[in-house]
Amino acid sequence: MDYLELNWVSTLSGVAVVLLVAFIRLHWPFRYQYMSVLTKRRPERVLYWLEASYRKNGRKSVAMLDKSSHEILTGNLEQAERYIAEGLSSCKERPTLFNQALVHYLFYNLSTVYFYRGKYKDAIDVAFRVYERDENLTNALGIIVCSQARLGDIQSAVEAFSMINKKKLKPALEFFCLAEIAAAKGDFPRAVDYLQKCSTQPYILTMHLNPSEIDKRLDEWTKASSQVG
Repeated sequence: MDYLELNWVSTLSGVAVVLLVAFIRLHWPFRYQYMSVLTKRRPERVLYWLEASYRKNGRKSVAMLDKSSHEILTGNLEQAERYIAEGLSSCKERPTLFNQALVHYLFYNLSTVYFYRGKYKDAIDVAFRVYERDENLTNALGIIVCSQARLGDIQSAVEAFSMINKKKLKPALEFFCLAEIAAAKGDFPRAVDYLQKCSTQPYILTMHLNPSEIDKRLDEWTKASSQVG
């Protein structure tokens, strides 16, 4: 019966299997998000995978997260807020470790909705709580930077921007934040230049930016630039 005796090989193999199963179970619901990251240069594919998550994950909280992301990217902010509320309600009803971890991503989406709806103070409040919990979520800090710039608090926006970990700063986020800061300073030609640079990057995963938001700012700042000139 020697083959039933435990040794270091069998022990390590058992631990490895358990860890692998746990890893797969934890990450499996996010498989559509991972696919969207792989297709980030093709906005239509990102939207496809987010919608696929909603269809395949049913009423799970991760489905509400991805559906709200989809609605933000398509400009349906009221619908996005509704799905966020459903997701938060689901997490409250089933406070599993998974749902507890998912809550702050739902709140990040909420801060994004507030930002695009012009509720900048609310966006800052929610994004700040998200960033306190996860400092790796640089997009939340981006929400704070851009909201402060929109409120005219340029110094706070610059200070918040300096807090972003440069090693994890994506070009699209950098250019978009700099564009909002430049516009807040009244330097609209530079704001337009930064925004055009942002649009050459895979920006759709940056603060859920979409082409309509880019175009809206280009139009706003180009007109302001001509009036200043």
